[in-house]
Amino acid sequence: MYWKISFVIAALLASMAGAALYYRSLYLNAEQVLQHIQAQAEAEHAALAQVNRQMQTLAALDGQHTRELENEKNRIAQLERDVAAGRRRLRLRAVCPNVSAGGTTTRVDDAARARFDDAARRDYFTLRRRIDIAKEQINGLQDYVRQVCLNTPRGE
Repeated sequence: MYWKISFVIAALLASMAGAALYYRSLYLNAEQVLQHIQAQAEAEHAALAQVNRQMQTLAALDGQHTRELENEKNRIAQLERDVAAGRRRLRLRAVCPNVSAGGTTTRVDDAARARFDDAARRDYFTLRRRIDIAKEQINGLQDYVRQVCLNTPRGE
């Protein structure tokens, strides 16, 4: 009769030990999964912080280059108004390669200074605006590459 009670007690202990080992392995697996998820969450948090820093840098760069472009546009518009009002003149530096250096000059009594016609003047200012836009776009892209992609401040 003692052997039956001993057998039942041993079976109960074995089943309890088996259940304890089973739940311990479940606990360890859950702990490993939790650590993995926490590591992923930390990595994603760091990546999100990096994206936020890049967005702030990009917003600062955009504001800076937008202001510079507006200043250039205002300066060119003022120059255009000054030329139209006669306060400033556009000067043309031209070389005529087909004219010999030893040729004689002719004079005209009513010779006026050479100047741009209205279409050429408009084209000149249009080109100036486009050059300034292209220059600011290039500067903005270079700053983006330096400060966002390469993550180095300007001037280093």
